Amino acid sequence: WLLGGLYVAVLLALALGSVSGVWAFPAIWPQSWTLAAWHQVASSSTTTVTTLWLAAGSSAIALVWSVAWLELAPRRWDEALRPLLYLPLVLPAVLWVVGLYAVGLRLRLEGQALGVLLAHTLMVLPYVLLALSPAYLGFDARYAQLNASLGHGAWRFLWRVKWPLLRRSLASAAAVGFAVSVAQYLPTLYLGAGRYASVTTEAVTLASGGQRSLTSAYAGLQILLPVLAFALAAWVGRPRRFRRNPA
Repeated sequence: WLLGGLYVAVLLALALGSVSGVWAFPAIWPQSWTLAAWHQVASSSTTTVTTLWLAAGSSAIALVWSVAWLELAPRRWDEALRPLLYLPLVLPAVLWVVGLYAVGLRLRLEGQALGVLLAHTLMVLPYVLLALSPAYLGFDARYAQLNASLGHGAWRFLWRVKWPLLRRSLASAAAVGFAVSVAQYLPTLYLGAGRYASVTTEAVTLASGGQRSLTSAYAGLQILLPVLAFALAAWVGRPRRFRRNPA
C-alpha cells in the first residue's frame, strides 16, 4: 500500500505539473491552467511512435530469443553462459553503452534504426530472460509425456499446451522488456546519434530546462506507457473462463 500510494502521488504530481500555467513561488496552487504541454506532445507524435516501435520490437525479439534459448539450449550451456547474458545487469550502464557504440561504429549501425533496435534488444534481453526463466524452467515435464503418449508431436505440444499455459508468464516478461526499453536513454542517444528522439530522451533533455509543464507531460507519458503494457499483459494472461453446461 505504501509503494502504491507513492506511485499515485508521483502520478498526481506529474499530472498537476503538466497542466499548470503560471505558478509563482510561494503559492501552493497554480494561478492558471493550460493544456499547451499536452498539445505539444501530441504535435510531436513521432517521439511517441519511435518509443513504441523500439519498445515493442526489442521486447518481442528478446522474448522470442529467450523462449528459443530456454527451449533448445542444453542445460550445461545455460548454466555456463547465463552469467554472460546477465552482464548488462552488473556492468555500469555507461561502460556497457560505450562498448555497444564501438560495435555499432564497426558495423556501421550508428544513426540507423536497426542499430538502435539492436541496442535496445541487448539491454532488454537479460530482464526478459530473468523474468521468464522461473516459470519456463519450472514447467511440469509430465505434460510433455502425456502429450507424447497421445501421439502428438513437439510443435503441437508447444502451441496447444505449453505456451497457452505459460501465456501469463510470457506476457509479463514481454511487459517487463517493454518497460525497460522505454526507460533507455544512453543507447538511444549513442546508437541513434541524436536522430531518434524517444519519450525518455525528451524527458531528460527537458529536465535541465525551465519548461515544467512539458517536462511533467513527458515524464508522465514515460510512466503511462509501461503501465499500459502491464495492463495489456494482465488482460492477456487472465484466467480462462469456461461456461458450465446446464444440467
